[in-house]
Amino acid sequence: MTAPQTPNFPSSTTRTTVLIAGADQQVRLDVTHALTAAAAVFATLGAVRMVFTDPAVARGLVTVLRRPATGGFLLALPEQFLLRPDRFTADEHLVTVHWSQVPHSKVTPGGAFDPQRRRHIHWVDVEAGPLIFRFFDKVGHAAFVAELARTVQVARSVLLPADEKALTLDGRG
Repeated sequence: MTAPQTPNFPSSTTRTTVLIAGADQQVRLDVTHALTAAAAVFATLGAVRMVFTDPAVARGLVTVLRRPATGGFLLALPEQFLLRPDRFTADEHLVTVHWSQVPHSKVTPGGAFDPQRRRHIHWVDVEAGPLIFRFFDKVGHAAFVAELARTVQVARSVLLPADEKALTLDGRG
């Protein structure tokens, strides 16, 4: 029997914007190789699949995504955005991001006049690594962060902490 291997994911640099509005934010969670050095949690939202192999990184991403609420960036957003942003189909995975470390991040408020909807639309972008999470309303932000917090709970229960994983990979665990 061979020892479990740490998942190896190819890397590339790209920018993908995830559009988030409304209370209906559902992140599908899948787990592979629970409680082994090869364990991974897959969090899928529409066309984006995020892979976590370290619970501290999952927690760090949630902290990054909470920043707009604590920094006052959501003040210009409506409580609930009445017009749904366009989305990809539920099972169409266009990008997979393996979060191996907490990403560098930046929060930027934005807005533009939408001639089709004949109104000015505000949003807040949270750039985190290769993804830009674009929030259109407060309820969508709260719901999305709550769903990712659920990912952290699952990651804590099925992923080995980095120090234990290192011991297991070295054959001492």
